[in-house]
Amino acid sequence: MKKLIINADDLGFSPAVNSAILRGVILGNITAASLMVNMPFAEDAVAGVQNYCNDLSLALHFTLTSGKPVSEPSAIPLLVDSSGMFRWSFFGLMRMLRSKDSEQFIRQIQIEFSAQMQRMDNFVTKNRLRFNHLDSHQHIHVMPPIFNLLQEESEKRKLLLRIPRENFGSLKRVIKRCYAWAPQGLIKRAILNYHLKYAKQKTGYFGILESGKIDDYSLQEIIRIIEKDENFDQYEINIHPSDFSVAPNDDLLCCSQGDYKFHHSQLRNKEFQTVQKPNLKNIIKKYNIKLTGIE
Repeated sequence: MKKLIINADDLGFSPAVNSAILRGVILGNITAASLMVNMPFAEDAVAGVQNYCNDLSLALHFTLTSGKPVSEPSAIPLLVDSSGMFRWSFFGLMRMLRSKDSEQFIRQIQIEFSAQMQRMDNFVTKNRLRFNHLDSHQHIHVMPPIFNLLQEESEKRKLLLRIPRENFGSLKRVIKRCYAWAPQGLIKRAILNYHLKYAKQKTGYFGILESGKIDDYSLQEIIRIIEKDENFDQYEINIHPSDFSVAPNDDLLCCSQGDYKFHHSQLRNKEFQTVQKPNLKNIIKKYNIKLTGIE
């Protein structure tokens, strides 16, 4: 029986995201989550996990493009703006990693990565939680210097490192779903697959082409692909749910403009509704697939 991980990103981002993820976990439909330790609601998220689902598989969602750093801004001046917020987008990081300041830039990334890892360790130790995988916000870790940093840490700690290299699946899926794939999703998939073309992938991955757009139909299409695919024994579907019945707390959010816009997208609430289906586990089981956490 193949294994399927449904992983929710951005835990800790906001009360709405925390609520959506925890409710999905309690139902048994979300089996892993990635924590943004630099966000204002990270401690609330950890408390919720500790109270309701302390065996949940957790990842550090390493972040360099949204919010404030965990380390002192004075120690990482190339990463932050004058207000102490992360200053770069995905493509901005790519440019800086190729700039004349690249060596100093990489050293400052190492400082911030260590600080985020330390905060994650503190959360896990204090609350006796399961920390067993690594990934990053907006998949910034596919860039070679950052990838090497996370890969070394994952090997040292025996953490599963996300390799977001996504296949199209069948031609039938391409024909049926291409209308729903935004141009930026296709571009991002091409960039990620290019950077990861030599990376060893142990877990199949879905979540770029339909990022923020996992509905009932697309979920079943992906499950059908997994059923027939012979490349992996384990797969991850990456989702971004948000519970719009919870107050947005906009005045307390600490994020980039892009994340602020994405946080208010109705598509995130639709993903939340998708993982609220009480029979989701049974639907998946019909395809001889076991919904599981990261072991």
